Parts: sequence; C-alpha cells; structure tokens
Amino acid sequence: MLVPHRDSLRPIEEYRVRLFAAGFPGAHSFPMAAPLASVSRFFSADELKELGRTIRELTKKTDGRIQSERSVVTEFTTEGTEEEEQKYLSFYGLSMNPIIEESSFSPTARAKVLKTFSPPVFCAALLGTGEKPPSEEGPALSFRVASLANLAIRPLESGASSYSFEWKIGPPFWLPKA
Repeated sequence: MLVPHRDSLRPIEEYRVRLFAAGFPGAHSFPMAAPLASVSRFFSADELKELGRTIRELTKKTDGRIQSERSVVTEFTTEGTEEEEQKYLSFYGLSMNPIIEESSFSPTARAKVLKTFSPPVFCAALLGTGEKPPSEEGPALSFRVASLANLAIRPLESGASSYSFEWKIGPPFWLPKA
C-alpha cells in the first residue's frame, strides 16, 4: 500500500470528516492510504524498495509527483474458506497516478500478487453493501513524499460487517527522492 507523508493528508482528512458527517460511517474505517495489490504473502523489504524505485521511475513525467485524478469506487473480495463468508470491500476515494500494473512488480513480488488495484484508489471511505458513493468530488492531492508498506486486514466477527476490520501496517519504506 502507498502511504503519503502526513503533511500531504490534510485535504483528505477534512474530506473524511465531511463524509462522516454526511452519513458515511466507513469514512474512518481504513488507513489513509492507497492499496496497490492484494497479495498471498507480505512483500520483503527488498521487494518494497524495488517497487518504490519503479513508482519513482513512473512519476518522472509528473516531476516526481503522485496526483489524484477523480473520485472512484473499486471493489475487492477477500478470500474465504468454505466455512468463512467472503467479505466484499468497496473502496471509495481518489484514483491515483501512476497506474501500477502487475508488470510494475519485481518477479519475486509478482509471484505473490493475487490482484492489482488499477487504478490505485486513495481510500477516503469504505462503502457498505448497496451504499451509493458520495456525490461530492474529493479534493485534489499531489505529493512527492510517500512510503510503501505491507498491510494485513482481518474481518472482525462482530460489528457492522461492511466496516469491521482489524488492520496492521508493517514498517514503511520511503520512495527514493525524485
């Protein structure tokens, strides 16, 4: 997952507050980050660093900046066993450039990728089943400083099923300077 430096997050924090006040309880249910891919195992430090170099290379056209483009919804299905119910996550947020395709990952990391998020979506809110996205367009984001980290998500057995997840972020690996 791509995590912008906290100095870049003020507009999205304010947007999340407005979404929550407008009746979107999932506005504070996910880290302020953009998931890039669903993986079978965590990426190693070397794989995250290599992905950081790739992302930096992809941002040369925009002077090293990662920018938001428009508000979108992307869906993701968690894998479950026959006994477990599959959970559906709907990420609402800002689509980000650059596009991270499967070929953007190193060969060892690519073997762990189950699904890429294309385009990556900087999550402003998780949407519940059947919940319509907000009509208000999200703020524009543009930043150079960001890190990559592994993220583990586990659905909780209690609470609102659409928003009840436990998550843990691994150590960050900063993108190289532009």
